[in-house]
Amino acid sequence: MGDETTLKTKSEKRKTKKFELLIATAKKVFLEQGYDRASMDLIATAAGVSKATLYVYFENKEALLFALISQECKHIGLDPLLDLGQSTADIQAALRRIARNFTKLFLSESSLGLYQLVMANASHFPEITEVFMNAGPRKQQKEVAAFLNQAIHEGSLEIENVDLAVKQFLSLVQGDLPLNWALSMKRPEQSEYDALIEGGVRVFLAAYGKKQRKPEVMKTN
Repeated sequence: MGDETTLKTKSEKRKTKKFELLIATAKKVFLEQGYDRASMDLIATAAGVSKATLYVYFENKEALLFALISQECKHIGLDPLLDLGQSTADIQAALRRIARNFTKLFLSESSLGLYQLVMANASHFPEITEVFMNAGPRKQQKEVAAFLNQAIHEGSLEIENVDLAVKQFLSLVQGDLPLNWALSMKRPEQSEYDALIEGGVRVFLAAYGKKQRKPEVMKTN
């Protein structure tokens, strides 16, 4: 029984490694050749496997693309933008930390590749856009919304429309740098992100920060 379990475990590990190899190879080929020009033959050759082996794992090229996007999306947002229960007392520092963690998503080569694949194939396969949005942007928007609601409750922020405020905050701290990078392949400098984050946080707090009310002056007759 023990030997059978060991053999099964080893077999599963080999399948997992082969699956990961095929996914990584497909991503490289799709990015270099484009989805339309890439073929199962080309991917199999690049991975060093037979075409028959590739078809054991994936029914067709479309299934391979979906598996690739789904697999890549599993790694998006694995780390929370902010620790649960984080105090909102120093609201500026907390927002800055959220912004830095959020923009990390766009500062890696892997994330850029995923972003490019989704953009290039969204019109033909709208389902992959949903997978990407649910795994990344929407998940992170919910995290930011939860923090803003906490900040409102604790008196650190004054916001009437939290959903709108979330979109405004994330737009302020990333600007168009991710899109420009994806289109031009020129990686933004860290200083560009730093400037956006600092300026974005200041603008956000100017709009939603707790306003200090001036003490009322007692009128005298």
